[in-house]
Amino acid sequence: MTKTIPLQAIASIVLLLTTTGSQAAHYDITIPADNHRVAVVTATLTPDDAVFYMFPGANQLSARWATFVSNFEVRDENDQLIPVIAKEDGTWQLSSTPSGRITLGYTVSLDHEAFDWSGGVDGAAYWREWGVFYTTRSLFVVNGEEREDITVNFELPDGWQVSTPWKNTDGETNMFTVADHDVLATSMVFAGTHKEVSVSQGPFELLLVLGGEEVLAKQDLFADMASSLLDYYVSLMGGEPRLPSRSAGGKPVVIINPAEMTDGEAIGDNISILIGPSDDPMSQQIAQLLFAHEFFHLWNGKSFFPSGEDAEWFKEGFSNYYTLKALHHGGYLDDRGLLGVLGGFFYQRYDQDEAVGQLSMTRGDLKHEHWGLIYCGGMLVAIAQDLQIRSATGNHKSLDDLMRFMFREFRDTPYTVADIERVLGDLNGTSQKDFFDRYVHGSQRIPIAEFLELAGIETIEENGQTMFQIDESASSEVSQVRQGFFRD
Repeated sequence: MTKTIPLQAIASIVLLLTTTGSQAAHYDITIPADNHRVAVVTATLTPDDAVFYMFPGANQLSARWATFVSNFEVRDENDQLIPVIAKEDGTWQLSSTPSGRITLGYTVSLDHEAFDWSGGVDGAAYWREWGVFYTTRSLFVVNGEEREDITVNFELPDGWQVSTPWKNTDGETNMFTVADHDVLATSMVFAGTHKEVSVSQGPFELLLVLGGEEVLAKQDLFADMASSLLDYYVSLMGGEPRLPSRSAGGKPVVIINPAEMTDGEAIGDNISILIGPSDDPMSQQIAQLLFAHEFFHLWNGKSFFPSGEDAEWFKEGFSNYYTLKALHHGGYLDDRGLLGVLGGFFYQRYDQDEAVGQLSMTRGDLKHEHWGLIYCGGMLVAIAQDLQIRSATGNHKSLDDLMRFMFREFRDTPYTVADIERVLGDLNGTSQKDFFDRYVHGSQRIPIAEFLELAGIETIEENGQTMFQIDESASSEVSQVRQGFFRD
């Protein structure tokens, strides 16, 4: 498909060629006024080789993201078509590498919701009456991995705006500068009639992108919750998150829209939350948990991250623990509510996961198939360790000290499971090898009732369900641990 490039975009291309050289890449993305279910893309670049591809994802589809791409064509500097072959692996092959600038054109459809995705929304694009959502890995066809200062221009229907984590190109409303190939691969875009709400603390800014009547009706709630979470997490960790994309002047976005069911995903520094019907209290509570969980990943997962999948139980499970603590701190859960969610949701998912007692928690490659083992089991490890440390130190130390250490010491170097075990041993005042051999590297069930007793929290079985409640007869020392568990 041939598309006329706007004069504005031509000017930007000329500027790029004079400032960043032949490696500069420019994309024009048009959402047609008469068809919001497609994005028409024109790219201008100098190819490194003869292969064009999209970013990783959609692995359950044979052609991956290329499944949604049509009208793919390449033209040379003389506007002549260059023969191209669509490969079965979702790439496109030219017969040879062009010697100069080329123009790439293609269309991306919004049929993503017709497919089942494994684990969160998995980057699936979607359409709503008020706008369209894309993760950039599902949108961009690229060539070469070393490009910097990529520019992206949007042509939108009247009354629409576009929200991205990227920095606006000087003087241009819908044109953005993207730092590099990695940021281009791990971003989210929403274009439509939605509303933006900024939440900040000091130099750190988070952009809430809210769409749909049900979500907009609760914009104050989302803004207040985001502000509360930001305050708690910054105080807990001892600083704002260290996000690579911010070097380009960008900011994380949290995109929230209604859906048939609640779901969520973090990609790069950005978060997508889909919220189920407002008349479903469980759906609304899960949405809060998702919001707080994905938000904490800006620290645990983005600012510091594991060296391999064997530490997913820490990244996901410890984030679950601090999700509960953050919502409790902000007043969204009281003591009883926290214990209710812990027993009625998280422990239940752990207890019912068939992998518990069979597989090691280090099998992070199975985290979507065994959510209870990795996400909930990791959370129980966090609780057990926190209560051990508090009990051993009279509440002078806690798991918070571990999280601050990880944030401080692993900015540039990925951490390992051995690192976590070592620091926890230091905080406990005794080796945690036996604990890790049993419950992390091994497959033994975590006897969480024994650890909760350290905080005077009873475990009871009622109608086949495990529940947790406060033991009012606990000693003063134990009550002190419980107070730290709830209040710190």
